[in-house]
Amino acid sequence: MSSKQPRKQRLARHTAPYHRRHREMSSPIDKGLRERQLSRGFMYPRAIPIRKGDRVMITRGEGKSKSATVVAKIDRKARKVYVESFTYFKSDGTELQRPIDASNLVIINPDWSDIRRRKILNRINESVDWTDEVITEFEATEDEYEAETVGPIEEETTDADKKIDYSSMTGTELKNILKEKGLPVSGNKSELIERLQGDFDDSETEETTEVDEKIDYSNMTVPELKNVLKEKGLPVSGKKSELIKRLQGDSNE
Repeated sequence: MSSKQPRKQRLARHTAPYHRRHREMSSPIDKGLRERQLSRGFMYPRAIPIRKGDRVMITRGEGKSKSATVVAKIDRKARKVYVESFTYFKSDGTELQRPIDASNLVIINPDWSDIRRRKILNRINESVDWTDEVITEFEATEDEYEAETVGPIEEETTDADKKIDYSSMTGTELKNILKEKGLPVSGNKSELIERLQGDFDDSETEETTEVDEKIDYSNMTVPELKNVLKEKGLPVSGKKSELIKRLQGDSNE
């Protein structure tokens, strides 16, 4: 329904079904990426519905940056997108992800693991035979363009990568963290800090044992294998068997 009355427009937006919200929460694909793929015989839509896993760049509003990040969560009901490494702190010290409108993002490297999204490419590129080799070259071009344009993604530093300075916190803040971890909150400030630092060392030991376990790469999909290769700083081009050999060779080293 179309109306000039703002109250009816707001009501239609508020009561819109999820399939319409999905279509309305679209972000443009980077113009340079579209032009590069067009020169190779592939066409993109101008914009596509945003989804989790897309590599995007914030181009408007707060958080505007020339670096790439990854979509971590999408809230269709609130029409908001949450990306990694874009957070804010509440008054009590809690860190939360800041919501962004989909219109403030530009997709640098789309995630094509969703079969329904691949149908968009099939409709636009009817003459293209989407074999495994063609798909691999297509996605490799996207990765190369991302590396040339914005460089590697700035990974969010985790608690395992950096030590937390508990000495600068107040006693109330320390007790809140202890409650979240299910630890006792009694004692003076020095005892609270020692308790938290001991829990931090235990968590590091658990993470080390998980990394040491053998990973079965054969059960992973191609996008998952490429993500692991990117984290290790290895090339992502080639067939699935080549990606697995590359990862197994790196783990043996």
